[in-house]
Amino acid sequence: MITNEQRAHDIALTILQTRAKGLKPIEAYHEYVNSLLPILKEIDKDFPNGIKEHL
Repeated sequence: MITNEQRAHDIALTILQTRAKGLKPIEAYHEYVNSLLPILKEIDKDFPNGIKEHL
């Protein structure tokens, strides 16, 4: 099972890749965190027990 945290991390990294061009490392980190937290809250609300992967 992929945890909600891992799923949110993957989504936040994808968003960061589109926005982070030219940002300094600290600015990129802040952008990542500012994307990660709202995504994680939304995923936790929608999937409180995580998301099971079908193998």
